[in-house]
Amino acid sequence: MDKYKIILLMVILIASLVILVDKIFTSAPIQIILNSGGEIITQGSDYYTLGEVMLLIILAFLIGSSATFIYYNSDEAIKSFIHSKEDKSKDSLITNLLKSNEKIVYHEIKNSRNNSILQNELVLKTNLSKVKITRIIRRLELKGLIIKERHGLTNKILLKREILNHNQ
Repeated sequence: MDKYKIILLMVILIASLVILVDKIFTSAPIQIILNSGGEIITQGSDYYTLGEVMLLIILAFLIGSSATFIYYNSDEAIKSFIHSKEDKSKDSLITNLLKSNEKIVYHEIKNSRNNSILQNELVLKTNLSKVKITRIIRRLELKGLIIKERHGLTNKILLKREILNHNQ
């Protein structure tokens, strides 16, 4: 169901962008009636009718709300994608959905011995702060990509088995 919502919002987003760009850059003749009773017809793109302004506002709202919904629900899309049984190249698709620092940490975990690494090693290998690594690990954990286990004074970060089984 969520997949269909995101597809619908992507269609709304793209359609709204196309219509918005078309309305902004296409000039239409506008008739201006003066108090003296005279008329002026102009072709400039500097003038918009009230209907066009309302349409532009609605389109801007649709673009903003669609993009915001898609951005904040991308984590759910990743989760549902990981647990799907499709036989595509999941690893490349997963990394395309991750943010830049998440990609770096994910690849460090994936390329480590036994697909596990200590959290303090991640700090050293990535040159990211402890706080940043903690937040990234939390996001990757929420997305269902990794498991965090307590290991002494640090944490051991493991790649989830579903991902391991697919990549082997």
